Amino acid sequence: MKKFLNSLKNRKIFKGEDLDSESLIVAQKLLVNMHLDFLPHSYVNFLKHYNGIKADGAFLFGATVDDDLDIIDKNEQLKRPKNCILLGYNEFDILVYNFKKRRYQVIDSEDFTIIDEYNEEDIGYALSQIFNV
Repeated sequence: MKKFLNSLKNRKIFKGEDLDSESLIVAQKLLVNMHLDFLPHSYVNFLKHYNGIKADGAFLFGATVDDDLDIIDKNEQLKRPKNCILLGYNEFDILVYNFKKRRYQVIDSEDFTIIDEYNEEDIGYALSQIFNV
């Protein structure tokens, strides 16, 4: 993930407010109440650096009140595959965490075909693919 985080330093991005523990706890509880799962530890670590980001039509969601970046709002509003938490999207693909398989998946937004899958420790590759860096 370090490589991905370093690549963001040179880009003009909009980021959500800094992550606070109360917002994270509320988001986690709401996801579970939606019959989803807790955010994976690796994604929570990302949120500690960037609590949601957007640039050039790519979005990664966070525990934030910003409508464009709020992970709860987006999981309620947008279509996503079963057993998955929607984490972000770009023009063509969506990024989800499949909590049954314990894997990040980059999925075609039209037909939900899995394009790539990543283990939790390979989160940087998944984030890079959605954020086009």
